[in-house]
Amino acid sequence: MIGSGPALAADGASTETAPAEDVTIVVTGEKQDRTLQQTPSSVAVATGRTIVDQNLISVYDVLDRMANVVVNGNRTSFSIRGIDASNVLGGGDGALASVYLDGAVLPKAALVTGPLDLTDIAQVEVFRGPQSTVQGRNALAGAVIIRTADPSYDWSGRARLLLADKTGERRASAAIGGPIVDGQIAFRLAGEIARSDGLVRNVNAGGDADRRKSETLRGKLLFTPAAVPGLRVVATYMHDRHRRGGLYVELQPPYAPEDRVSTSDLIDVTEVKSDIATLDIGYDLGSGLTLKAVGNYSHIRSHYAYDPDHSADPGQIAVIDDPNKTYQQELRLNVDWNWLQGLIGAYYLRDDNRGYFFGATQNLSLRRLGVDQSLLKLGLPQATVDTVINLYGSGVPIVNSLDQPRVTQNHAAFADFTVPITTRLRLRAGLRYDRESQRRGIDQRVAIDKPLPDPAAYPGLGPIIGQINGLLQATAAAATSYQPERTVRYHAWLPKIGLSYDVMRDMTLSLTARRGYRAGGSGLNQQRGQVFVFNPEFTWNYELALRSAWFDRRLTFNANLYRIDWKDQQVSVQLTPGSAFDKQVINAGRSRLYGLEAEFSARPTATISLGWGAGYSRTKFTDFDVGIGQVLQSAAGNEFPNAPRWTLFGSVTWQHPSGLFANINARYRSAFYQSALVQTHRDIRPLTLANAKLGWQGEHLGAFLIVSNIFNVEKPVTSALDPDGRLRGMVSEPRVMGLSFEGRF
Repeated sequence: MIGSGPALAADGASTETAPAEDVTIVVTGEKQDRTLQQTPSSVAVATGRTIVDQNLISVYDVLDRMANVVVNGNRTSFSIRGIDASNVLGGGDGALASVYLDGAVLPKAALVTGPLDLTDIAQVEVFRGPQSTVQGRNALAGAVIIRTADPSYDWSGRARLLLADKTGERRASAAIGGPIVDGQIAFRLAGEIARSDGLVRNVNAGGDADRRKSETLRGKLLFTPAAVPGLRVVATYMHDRHRRGGLYVELQPPYAPEDRVSTSDLIDVTEVKSDIATLDIGYDLGSGLTLKAVGNYSHIRSHYAYDPDHSADPGQIAVIDDPNKTYQQELRLNVDWNWLQGLIGAYYLRDDNRGYFFGATQNLSLRRLGVDQSLLKLGLPQATVDTVINLYGSGVPIVNSLDQPRVTQNHAAFADFTVPITTRLRLRAGLRYDRESQRRGIDQRVAIDKPLPDPAAYPGLGPIIGQINGLLQATAAAATSYQPERTVRYHAWLPKIGLSYDVMRDMTLSLTARRGYRAGGSGLNQQRGQVFVFNPEFTWNYELALRSAWFDRRLTFNANLYRIDWKDQQVSVQLTPGSAFDKQVINAGRSRLYGLEAEFSARPTATISLGWGAGYSRTKFTDFDVGIGQVLQSAAGNEFPNAPRWTLFGSVTWQHPSGLFANINARYRSAFYQSALVQTHRDIRPLTLANAKLGWQGEHLGAFLIVSNIFNVEKPVTSALDPDGRLRGMVSEPRVMGLSFEGRF
C-alpha cells in the first residue's frame, strides 16, 4: 500500500471525503471483492485519496511509488520485480505485464503516451508476480488494474486547475455525477485538458522538443432497475488523445545533461488516440451466487514520427502507424458460501492489429550492420577497415517499408476457489486453460536510395569496396520479403495452489505456488527477410505472504517473500556479431529471481498518516543455451537489465481540522545495468527524489503549493550510444513548482 490516508469503498465512490476511521481497502483485481488484508497476492494499492494527497498525475506516478516497481527513463514502460513489462531481452510477441482500464486491456502502444492520466480515478492496484490463472494472457510479471470512479445516487463533483513553472504545464479537470432517476439510473462525467511546453530544447529543428497535450472525456451510466432487483449495469465510454514530443538529450560535451538539448534534425512526435467502451453487468442470483459479464471494445490508434539516430544528420525519418482494435468478453459466476468462495469463468479476446506499418528513410551505419567485424575477420588492419568504413560517410542510405498485419485470438476457461479446512486454515486453488492463435503476415521492402562509392575511384581499395557494395545490395535484396498470412497456435494449463493460516486475530500467513505464462509467437529478421517462430515461456512463482494489523488496525504491516524460476525464456540473439538488424527471438534462457516486498501504513494520530514501502529484487540469468549466432553464454550469472535491487518509498500526511494540509513523500531506487551482456559497472546511478504538497483544504475549496523533486536532483535515467557514436539519453526532471486549485462538493 502506498496510501497516506484511508482507502475507498468498494463501489468506487469519490474518496476525497472518506472518513478517517474507514481503513478498509477493497481489492478487486482478482475478480473477487476482498480486503487487502485478505489478499495473499503481492498487491500495492493507490486509493483515490492517495492520488489526491500526493498530487499523482499519471499511472506512472503511482508505479514510481511502489515497492519492486520501477518506471523506465522515458516513462513508456515499467518493470515489476525486475521484469520489464514489455521485454527483458527484446524477445517475445506480447507484453509481460498487462494494464487494464475499467476491465479493458491496453495494448503496449498505449503505454507510450495513452489514457493513463489519473482523471477521476477510484483506485489503482498493482499485482506483483504471475497473475496468469485469473488474468491470463500477458500477465507473467504482474498486472495493473485501474478503476475509474463509478456513478452514485448522491450528487458529487470535483474540479482542479494545476499550473506549473518550468514545464509550463496547464491542467484543468472536472467531474460531476448524480441521479437521473433516483435509485435506478445515475451518471458521471469526467474530463481533463492538459498542455505542457516541456523541458527539452532542440537546437537544430528549433523550439521545444517535448511539447505535450492531451484531452480526456469519459462518461459512465449506472442502471439498477427497481423492476429487476439484484441487477447492476455500468456502461462506460472514454475518448482520449495524447500527444508528446521527444525526450532524448545530449549527455556529452559541449552539452551537459542538465542543459536538456536535443540535436536531432526533426522533432519527434508520438500521438495516441483511444476510444474505449465497456459494459459491466452484474446480477445477484441470491444464495451467495453472482453472475458477472464484462465486455469491452477498444480502438487505439498510435502514430510515431521520429529521427532514428537522434542526430543532426538530415534526411532521416521513421514513421510507425499502429492501429489496434480489441474486443474482450468475460463471463463468470462468483460464489460466496460458508464452505466455498471463489469463481468460475470463461474468457474471449480478439486483438486486431492488421493495419501496422513501419516506414523509414535512414542511413544504416556499416558498423551496425557488422561490416567492420567481417573485414577484421578477413585479416585487414584496423586502420584499413576504418578508412573503408569512412568512405560510406554516415552510412548506407536506404528506404524501408514494413507491413505486418496480425490478428490474435485467445480463449480461456478458469476457476479460482478458497475452501476453509478449519476455522484457521484455508486452501486456495485455481486453474486456467489458455488457448491462443496468432495469424500474421509480413511484407517488407528494402532498397538502397543513393549511389554507393565507386570502386574505380579508390585505387588499392577498389576490390574491397566492390565486395562491400555487392554485400550491401545482396543484403537489401534478401531483406525484401513477402510472407503470406499464416497461423500459429499455443495452449497451456496454468495452476495455482496455496494455504492461508490465521496465526491470530489480524495476522495471516499464506504460502502460494503458481505458474506464469506467455505465449510464443513469430517475427521477422529484418536483415535476412526471414520469418522465425518461437515457443511459449513459463515461470513458477513461490510466495510466502504475511498480512497483519495492529493497535486496533491503526497500523498494518504486510510482506511478501518470493522466488521465481523461469524457463524457455524468450531472448533476442544476433546472428551476425555487431549487426543490430540480423537478429531473431529464440527460447534460450533460464533465470531465477528472488526478493521481497514489505509495506506498512499507520495513523498514529487523528491528523497524521504514514505510509512506507521497501522492495528488494535479485535477478540472475542461470543459463543461455543459444547455440547459434552471437555467443550469449557470457550472460549466465548476470542480472536483468533495468532491474535495480532496491526500491524504497515513504510518505507523511498531516491534515489539521482547520484545513491546513501537508504531504511530503520520497522515493529511492538503486543503480542498475542497461545491458544483459556488458556488466562491468552499473550504467545508471541511484536516484532519490522528494516531493511535497502544501496548502489548505476547506469543505468545498482548496489551494496548494506543489513541489516535485524538492532537492533539484538531475541525473541520467537512461542512456545509449547512437549510430554516430554520441551518448544520448534522458534526465530526471528538475525541481518544478506549481499551484493547484481544487474544488469539490
